Amino acid sequence: MQSSSYEFIISRTPNSDVYQTWRVDPNQEELLVSVKTRANTTLDREIQLITVGNYLLGWGAQGNDPTPLNAASSGEPTPAYPYRLLQFDPTSPTPLSRNPVQSGWWDKAKFFWGRADFGHEGQDKGGYSDGTELCLVSCGNFVLNFIPTQGRGTFRLWNFDPGLADPLAEYGPQGAFARIELGHELIYISDYVIDWVPATGSYVLWSFDPLNKIPLSQPVIQEGTWKTIKEGHRLVRIGDKILHWNPVDGSYRLLAFDPKAKDPIAKVLKKGTLPKAITDSATLTCVEPTIPVDAKQAATPGSMDFLRSKIKHVVYIMLENRSFDHICGWLYENDKPAQIIGGKGPFKGASTKFFNLNGKKEVHLSKFRDGKVDESQELEIFHEDPYHDNSDVMRQLFHGNPEAYLKQGKPNMGGFVANNGNDNVMETFTPEQVPVLNGLGKNFAISDEWFCSMPGGTDVNRAFSLTGSSFNVLNNFQNGDEYIDWPFGLHRPSIFKVLWANGFTDWKIYNSVKWMNFVFTYHLFLQGQIPSLSPVPTSDDPQNQDLPPNAPISPIDQFLTDAKAGKLPAFSYLEPRWIAPQGTTSYHPGGDLVPGEQHLLEIFNALQDSPAWNETLFVITFDEHGGIYDHVPPPYAAKPYPNDWADGFNFDIMGVRIPTLLISPWITEKTVFRSETDVAYDSTSILATLLDWLGIPRSRWGLGDRIKAAPTFEGVVNRPTARTDVVKIEPPYDANNPREGAANSDIPLNGLQEVMGPR
Repeated sequence: MQSSSYEFIISRTPNSDVYQTWRVDPNQEELLVSVKTRANTTLDREIQLITVGNYLLGWGAQGNDPTPLNAASSGEPTPAYPYRLLQFDPTSPTPLSRNPVQSGWWDKAKFFWGRADFGHEGQDKGGYSDGTELCLVSCGNFVLNFIPTQGRGTFRLWNFDPGLADPLAEYGPQGAFARIELGHELIYISDYVIDWVPATGSYVLWSFDPLNKIPLSQPVIQEGTWKTIKEGHRLVRIGDKILHWNPVDGSYRLLAFDPKAKDPIAKVLKKGTLPKAITDSATLTCVEPTIPVDAKQAATPGSMDFLRSKIKHVVYIMLENRSFDHICGWLYENDKPAQIIGGKGPFKGASTKFFNLNGKKEVHLSKFRDGKVDESQELEIFHEDPYHDNSDVMRQLFHGNPEAYLKQGKPNMGGFVANNGNDNVMETFTPEQVPVLNGLGKNFAISDEWFCSMPGGTDVNRAFSLTGSSFNVLNNFQNGDEYIDWPFGLHRPSIFKVLWANGFTDWKIYNSVKWMNFVFTYHLFLQGQIPSLSPVPTSDDPQNQDLPPNAPISPIDQFLTDAKAGKLPAFSYLEPRWIAPQGTTSYHPGGDLVPGEQHLLEIFNALQDSPAWNETLFVITFDEHGGIYDHVPPPYAAKPYPNDWADGFNFDIMGVRIPTLLISPWITEKTVFRSETDVAYDSTSILATLLDWLGIPRSRWGLGDRIKAAPTFEGVVNRPTARTDVVKIEPPYDANNPREGAANSDIPLNGLQEVMGPR
């Protein structure tokens, strides 16, 4: 978890350009502590401020753009709003940067289109309706333009991109809220929006969801009337809390935010009086810069600050479609872990006692070819892809009792054989057969309580792993027109967009092959999200065959070169070789496992041989179980977004258990790890750990509720000194990949390669 909060308040008054900076510290007697700055630090008093990502976006009232190129055809100046994008450094004598990241003028038409006025004729003048003033609301990694009038709440959502000269890029269409109009105040907080009417005290809590054309998602989450929050009072978001402030007497209450509570801000954390320097006319803006490493905490192995101080490179690869019992279940059959972090009980491995029924016959878990390596045959069990769509996995979990899910009953794990009509989903590999994955698990750390994020296939689980949700989709979307046209739609932000909006640009996708002419991860989870890096395809290049020159993508061979040279970015995301007549490296059923093992070993060796090895954490996981048996029932989990629901499924249960390994010289060999909270690990734990490692405040993530509840795994990185041993693992072999000589090049396509079907 992150260190204590690192939040600041900028206070300003309408009669002065001078601003003051305050540190927010709920643990001190005074909530706000003045930050020493240069005397008379200033910002134009006409500029309004909101925080977006790691930046402050400022804009002024409507004026005339002096730029000749923006003049109207008549030669008259263009009505426009001046804007500037600023950075904040609380350690600087002038915390607000004097030199903006971006600056310019927004034409009024950007927000108003062809309308001169959204109000009633002769009414509502001199405010938002005619554009005299501009209302912008920060919404995580987006900005909402709100034009409130009597009887209408016009809006448009904009995509924030600090890499553009104009940081507000087009996103969704202009629309209107059904219940929000003039007199409403909108306050974004942790993926929700509080809609408050000061004149009446009424409020509505909405889920903010950029997946929807109307981003305040129906149905409402909570609504009611506040009796203690009155007209004239102010509500200011401070991280994941609300400051309720009465300007008349300076009294305040610091309120916890809980979207599940009937009154989401009922709990009082602290109350008192604000400093006298904050007058009744002041405006308060909260700023949350990147959290610095706490030097004292960094001395404690297993803490997040220790992880942040030791690890400078995170490498993340997600493989395909293998359950834990199936491929790592026998890891400690004849041995015991050196340490188990979190949870209770011994290693939760495979056993021949586990079974499913095929009719009345018990089909027990068994070892493929008695667990022996056979150079005369291929190292693979499946000739067809086991079923693993959402409906199939729910049958596998709740065999014969589908109603149990509706009552949040425990899965019985009895339907794998019945659903697939094939006993081979009960077969497993041994460490001797799959020595690289298992060898790395034993030499470093493996979790025996890590689950895929939902019952379902590749795309929905990969979406969870990069965005914190499956976009409210149940099954794969990687084929046909749906896949080709994916970047044209509205989508929830990915980890790449969050990093970019927060000023982190040192990351890259390394891919092996394209999927249907596209770089899979880029196409689904990056393109269009960061317009300056990854614009949506154009009519001249509708299938995006030509990647932009600054796209953060390189081939996997370049990764190996960068790793060996110690020149990896801070965050590397690796794609395996999905489908190929030879050398599929994804571990996907239907393809020989040996090339995947060889490739994983090649990646590990490149990292271990790197001069940056002592600063590297390598994360290996799988997207989902691929329809293959595992005996541990998955737990229920937080819904990614409160209104997610599809075909009777609430997105509130994890999928089948999968292997996840953590590899670093700061990890003790033979470690087994589990969550140290009452929430189990899934792929959102990787995102949560990554964002905490980078010091990005949790209130700035904007990736939904599942990730906010996800446990992090810094406790596994707990050696006081880095290991100096060299880990050596021998790769496996089989008929296609003999111990000596070249690999067999005459390998027929498997069924998956032939049809490019669900993975």
